[in-house]
Amino acid sequence: MLKNLINKKKESLRILLICQTMSYFSGSPLYNYTLALELKKQGHDVCMFSMWADNELQENLGKSGIMTCYTTVPKGKFDLVLISQQDHKYILDMIEADKIINIIHSEYDVESPIVDKKIDEYVAIRPQIKEHLINEHNIPENKIRVIYNGVDFERFSEKNKKSHEGDYFKVVLPCTLDTLRVPFLEYYANKANEKYRVYIYGKNYGHNILFNKWVYVNDEVFDIENYIADADIVAGILLGRINLEARAMGILSFIHDPENPTLFKKYFPKREDFDKMHNVINVAKQIIS
Repeated sequence: MLKNLINKKKESLRILLICQTMSYFSGSPLYNYTLALELKKQGHDVCMFSMWADNELQENLGKSGIMTCYTTVPKGKFDLVLISQQDHKYILDMIEADKIINIIHSEYDVESPIVDKKIDEYVAIRPQIKEHLINEHNIPENKIRVIYNGVDFERFSEKNKKSHEGDYFKVVLPCTLDTLRVPFLEYYANKANEKYRVYIYGKNYGHNILFNKWVYVNDEVFDIENYIADADIVAGILLGRINLEARAMGILSFIHDPENPTLFKKYFPKREDFDKMHNVINVAKQIIS
């Protein structure tokens, strides 16, 4: 990947990341946030174009020396552009770049690929997404590479924190309250009791789910690592960042079927395999090399 960039033998690349929005703490925003910080650490000149909210994401990127923008398109030529979603596709007509890669985060319509001659290659964060791009969008297999989600292993590291040890079993669900997750959330709401307490951290998108007093619903938090550290298990649907962050911290997690949450599997892969695929240091190097 990016042979023309390698041939330049440039130690530092000028890289632009484009993301639909950085207004919440999950999915694509955290993927781009984590990747941008790591690319900067590895010595690249990084800019990021997105819709911003008043949260820690833009503030922390700025402190790291990463230019963030929305109304103004960065000037000058980029060695590499990494674009997620289609909302800001128009930016591609306003910039000059040696290489443009479209990163696909899921099989849902909101993450449909940009099928355009400007896109040189595609990155799928799971093998299933690669198959989806081939079968549903007719993208040639040789233009797609699977590079997994990256986790900051310094931030998400093992901590000794279970303050409730022995008093009750603590389940942490870092997720939005949305249509897709209603069966999953109701599943845990029905299980919750004094000895099995459920803690939800995420934005509520207007779904009124009946919770008992042993379900604690909170707004999303940026420092989710401090709440994962105090969990006995973490749970979510499909394979999301929360499962990866929990594994990095040595916490067992469950992956539930979104339509039938009684079907689930444990997630705790071997550390060596997990590090190779999901350490953001390796992910950033794979994208560049």
